Amino acid sequence: MLYRCDGNSFFINLKNFRKITTFAVKFIVKIMQTNAIATANCLIDIAESDGKKLKQFGLIKRVYIVHGFALILFENKGKGALDPRFDTVEAWKHGPVIPSVYHSFKHFGDSPVEKSFIVEDVDKNGSLKYVTPMLSDPDIVEACRIVWKRYINYNDFEIIRLLHREGTPWSLCYREGENRQIPDIYTKAYYRKLITRLYREQFAI
Repeated sequence: MLYRCDGNSFFINLKNFRKITTFAVKFIVKIMQTNAIATANCLIDIAESDGKKLKQFGLIKRVYIVHGFALILFENKGKGALDPRFDTVEAWKHGPVIPSVYHSFKHFGDSPVEKSFIVEDVDKNGSLKYVTPMLSDPDIVEACRIVWKRYINYNDFEIIRLLHREGTPWSLCYREGENRQIPDIYTKAYYRKLITRLYREQFAI
């Protein structure tokens, strides 16, 4: 019935179809409040508040690090900075990459990035409306602030070297010519050790 084109029924059903589609898209936007793109946008905002600009390499790596920190800092709440339904972490040649972030920001090339947005709806004039995914979870925002502060003086290549070290999740998963997924279990194990060490150093335990 949806695709029947007999007179007014086509337009009535098309209208209903658009209502259903709009609802579905808005629902997806709502449930995706904590995800890699929202985390990336949060980091961009924090960097700009410090008068700094991020490039895509540094942004992608920092999103991954935020995820690692969040998995441990908010483990009791079962939180991370990614949405496992849409975001994965893969071991690429130049370190951990979140494809959803890479494809959203790759068009900036080597230029500073700006916040990414997605299509939300079509208005009554047929124009596209956009929404900028932003974090609403204060815990993940705090994880972004912690990571930004800790790595504020690291350039992109220093960040990449950190994530290439022996024993990192990337080093355990990377195979040349393959984009193998890095499981959260590896990321959690690595950042548990790192955060424990940082805690002990801070409080001289």
